[in-house]
Amino acid sequence: MLVDNGIQKVKLFDADYGALRALSKSGIEVMVGIPNDLLATMATSSKAAEKWVSKNVSTHLSNSVNISPLQVSNVSP
Repeated sequence: MLVDNGIQKVKLFDADYGALRALSKSGIEVMVGIPNDLLATMATSSKAAEKWVSKNVSTHLSNSVNISPLQVSNVSP
């Protein structure tokens, strides 16, 4: 539906597995936000940040999801 309506970019406020999977091979650029409750952890632990990216982003790159650089946000949807 997004492709049919000419949508080229979307922003997700969390790395929702189902949404990212649905966007695979669509060509739509996806910006993934880091949830507010994880901001402090990500800011203080590079290991936690790497683990989150590996679990929530890297998996989808191999499934042809066009993920743009991650966004750190303090705004909830």
